[in-house]
Amino acid sequence: NSLRLSLVLNYKRKMDYLDYFNDDERAPFRPDRRVVMDRSNPLNDFDEINFRDRFRMYKATAADIISLLETRLSSDSFRGMPIPPSLQVLITLRFLACGTFHRETGDLCGVSEPTVCKIVHKVCKAICELKDDYIKFPDAAGQANYKVEFFEYGNFPGVIGCIDGCHIPIKCPSTADSEEYRNRKNWFSINVQSVCTPTMQFSNIVARWKGATHDSRIFQNSCLYAQFEGGQHSGIILGDSGYAQTNFLFTPYLHAVTPEQQRYNQAHIRTRGTVERMFGVWKSRFQCLRNTLRFEPRRCCIVIIATAVLHNYLKQHGCPDPQMEHRDEPDLPMVEPDNDRYGLACRDAFAWRHFSQ
Repeated sequence: NSLRLSLVLNYKRKMDYLDYFNDDERAPFRPDRRVVMDRSNPLNDFDEINFRDRFRMYKATAADIISLLETRLSSDSFRGMPIPPSLQVLITLRFLACGTFHRETGDLCGVSEPTVCKIVHKVCKAICELKDDYIKFPDAAGQANYKVEFFEYGNFPGVIGCIDGCHIPIKCPSTADSEEYRNRKNWFSINVQSVCTPTMQFSNIVARWKGATHDSRIFQNSCLYAQFEGGQHSGIILGDSGYAQTNFLFTPYLHAVTPEQQRYNQAHIRTRGTVERMFGVWKSRFQCLRNTLRFEPRRCCIVIIATAVLHNYLKQHGCPDPQMEHRDEPDLPMVEPDNDRYGLACRDAFAWRHFSQ
């Protein structure tokens, strides 16, 4: 037994020595490294038709948007692995166009789900910084042109814009005021006020009000309302019966009796339909607006404004409108607002002056 124990100990010492001796010949130990996914570039991976199906715009237009935002995103990196500005923009455009989950968007470009979320937020903020360049209420010369264009379309004189509210669905906020985001259709939303041009572009947008807020209240608390009250604009805007009739915002007659009131309503409905069609094109191009935005409300508002900026950019650069996939149900007013006698008298006088013959 003692001999066997001695042989075992000698063998172990010999093996320890051999292990030490061979250390220099062994491959050094390295911990597991992060596996970096292959990041594809959709501009190169898809032909023109497939790219347009996925991004709702032409390749050349996407390249122009990348050039527009490149300097604002060039310093961005995530976990020490820089992502080219071009890929950041394409990831965001893909999400806005399809409204898919971040995981699916990331799989397309080889980026992780949390990284997609950060990229979408950063790029949308960069797009929002361009808001004043692409969403502008017309000046005096522009208002004169809008009056002609709106009249040629709907035979309603003096119109420089059409206003309406649009509900964008969001997830239930995890805050104490979450129920204030529940709209009258019983889902959570941001109520977005928009004014459109004759070419179905945004000339004004307000995206910060909770879904339960009435359209009329949003307008009365907006800068645009104060500008009209201050006499800064020489024209009128058209709204549905959810707005209060004033001397600068004209609504339809709920009970048109006289011939001039009926003609007024016909021209009003046709002209104001421009803003509803704009909403349809906007949501068809950016499907994320039809799906539920799964961000906190503040970030949802940033995404909404970013899509409006892109909508105007694409219209101004000749990008064709996408095919209308389905129409939203008309958003009927909750209650008729209080109309003062002066506003109603302005409407009666306007109808008599312009629609009596």
